[in-house]
Amino acid sequence: MNAKTTLLHGAGKAVKKAAPTILTVVSAAGVVATAALAVRATPKALKRIEAAKAVKKAENGGNLTRMETIGACWQCYVPAAATGIAVIGCIFGANALNRRQQAALVSAYALVSRSYNDYQRKVKELHGVDAHRRIMEALAAEKSKKQPIYAGTLIGSSSLDFEDAGEEERLFYDAISERYFQATISQVLQAEYHLNRNFALGGGFITLNQFYEFLGIEPVPGGDEVGWMVSDGLYWVDFDHQKTVVDDGLNGEVECYIIDAPFPPVSEREYEDMEL
Repeated sequence: MNAKTTLLHGAGKAVKKAAPTILTVVSAAGVVATAALAVRATPKALKRIEAAKAVKKAENGGNLTRMETIGACWQCYVPAAATGIAVIGCIFGANALNRRQQAALVSAYALVSRSYNDYQRKVKELHGVDAHRRIMEALAAEKSKKQPIYAGTLIGSSSLDFEDAGEEERLFYDAISERYFQATISQVLQAEYHLNRNFALGGGFITLNQFYEFLGIEPVPGGDEVGWMVSDGLYWVDFDHQKTVVDDGLNGEVECYIIDAPFPPVSEREYEDMEL
């Protein structure tokens, strides 16, 4: 296959893939063109109708019937009608292609899902459930995003972050949501500090997902409904850190820092029950 054939083949595949979008754009342009052609044809149609009226009046003094009026001017609207029909064809064509692509995506997803399930079953069969669990835990370790932290002041906001500190990322385990993530020690300490800062300044309530937002990891379902509330006049959330060694299933034993809260987050109802 020469370069020209390869180029044409690639262009054909690209056009085929983008066909629904192309037809949608053509349809939108066609609607505008149809309206413009109809407006442009109207003066010509009116002139033809007037001419036909004059001829009939001269012959027998009568008025044009509806069919005679249509017969006098229909040719003026042929371009607009043809464009409108083409637009309808483009709309139906785009819909058909979209349905075909959706069916292909569903089939591909089903194939991938079946292959993944087969892979899971084979891993458990050959290496045991524990090996499968370690692989899943290693894959589940999130990459913490750099979360810029700002504090509101009387004259605006100020950054509380240290950029380009050059710290090494480490493996952490959040005991509350039972998941691993990677971050620097400074990121974790800053998240804990600013959680407590907002806890104190916000009147004694902070949600669990706000903590995860400071850490730069994904929120958890229900994390906006549970959190820490002020108790006995204490405006501070304590965190417990423990260093351990875990087998990540890929690189062997690695250091891991466990983050836990001696007083776990609770819902408002649980807090009220504790107060009774």
